[in-house]
Amino acid sequence: MAVDLTQQQDKTMKIHPVEMSALGLDLIKKFEGLHRVQEDGTVSSYRCPAGVWTCGWGSTYGVKSGTKWTVQECEDRLRVDIKKFEDAVKRRVNVPLTQGQFDSLVSWTYNLGEGNLSSSTLLKKLNKGLYEDVPSEMMKWNKARVSGELQPLAGLTRRRAAEASMFSEDAALPSDINGPEMPQKVSASAPKKLTKSKTMAGVGVAGTATMLGELAPQIQALVPYAASMKTLFLIVAIGGIALAAYARMKDHKEGIH
Repeated sequence: MAVDLTQQQDKTMKIHPVEMSALGLDLIKKFEGLHRVQEDGTVSSYRCPAGVWTCGWGSTYGVKSGTKWTVQECEDRLRVDIKKFEDAVKRRVNVPLTQGQFDSLVSWTYNLGEGNLSSSTLLKKLNKGLYEDVPSEMMKWNKARVSGELQPLAGLTRRRAAEASMFSEDAALPSDINGPEMPQKVSASAPKKLTKSKTMAGVGVAGTATMLGELAPQIQALVPYAASMKTLFLIVAIGGIALAAYARMKDHKEGIH
């Protein structure tokens, strides 16, 4: 039976906006910037902080030392480049996107590349429908190599924050009809201290008991109940291991890793 590929493509396109909005393009222009504008109006290539030859609004493909474009050529090149990353997001993302979410992801991918998108935890979570995890995953990508050293950059951090905000801007607000109620008591969970961890306590008990069990034969001559002590130490060691296993399972259920 023949498959109508056109219908399949149309179905895929419906879950995503057709193209990036003007607001999304402005976001890219704002953070890429138009650098090295000369007195004659041409725009010269330059090395970005990561050492990549760049021209116009962040274009890198085919750019080298001495590349010069007019401002209109920079504008035309941006739109050509954007199309490639729009298509990348459409290919990789299998869940519906709002315009803001789409724009945000295109900007993120334009800066980081389709390879990083395809291999990212961000994409895995998004395709599982975990939309709320995407902004925090975006924020992790704020580092670049400067003089050979990987370090966070203020400009990247600010860009990731803007993209994360754009991704979240379509979330329902309390002021919307049937919008969510806003909680007035908000807290952040802190990791459990090791000194209060039942896992660590169980491991400690098991380790101590095992060590004493190994010493029991050596003190047999001094203590008439050494054999009984060795059995007792073994029981305590097993109990400690069981306590550690139970505590680890309980921590995992509570989201403590």
